[in-house]
Amino acid sequence: MGLNKQVKIILIETSNSGNIGSTLRAMKTMGFGNLCLVSPKKFPSEEVTALAANAGDLIDTVQVVNTLEEALDGCNLIVGTSSRDRKVPWPNESIISASPKIIAEANKNNTVAILFGREDRGLTNDELQRCNLHVHIPANEDYPVLNVAMSVQVVCYELLVSRAIDSEIKNNQHWDVPLAEANHVNRLVEHFTDVAEKLEVFNKGNPRQIGARIKRLFTRIGLDEMEVNFMRGFLAAVEKKLKDK
Repeated sequence: MGLNKQVKIILIETSNSGNIGSTLRAMKTMGFGNLCLVSPKKFPSEEVTALAANAGDLIDTVQVVNTLEEALDGCNLIVGTSSRDRKVPWPNESIISASPKIIAEANKNNTVAILFGREDRGLTNDELQRCNLHVHIPANEDYPVLNVAMSVQVVCYELLVSRAIDSEIKNNQHWDVPLAEANHVNRLVEHFTDVAEKLEVFNKGNPRQIGARIKRLFTRIGLDEMEVNFMRGFLAAVEKKLKDK
């Protein structure tokens, strides 16, 4: 399952057609391509083509509809983007914290619609009330201004990062050998340090703290039990060679 199919970016009443082209380019950069336009002022246009640049192949795939109802047909989770305070407040979380929830829905093969409003005033209250989730992009409080293409790219980037983290966790869960226990890694570090001292590679009192850096290296790379055992066996063989000299 790809995010390209499961996540639908919806722009509502876009007035500047150049923003549509820039949005396509931003989406393609992040691996997305499912764009829907609700009543755009002008599409297609030469400006769309010019600003889409190497994402021009996506222009013919854009869905154009007259109403939001049409755009949301078949969507399971609706996400509205908004940074403005409303008279009736709604829970609004950052796209950073919301991304894992969106990815979880996409992983269930559900279609997620993400709504972006008009350049001058965003989404209406009625449109936001259609949404299951409201999100915002953290920005400078004194000047939290992003154009629509920038906003789309930031949102797509956060989704891409969350998807990568999710995939990494799942890959680790399906590793053929369990990750090594912390105390096993620690013993490996001690063994490695002892052998390095015997080889006169460095000493524990080195002012550059090489020993600490070696420990950081082994704990950072995420060794599994088989890898730890292999390294311990290798170090034991080195020690035997040193004794036999």
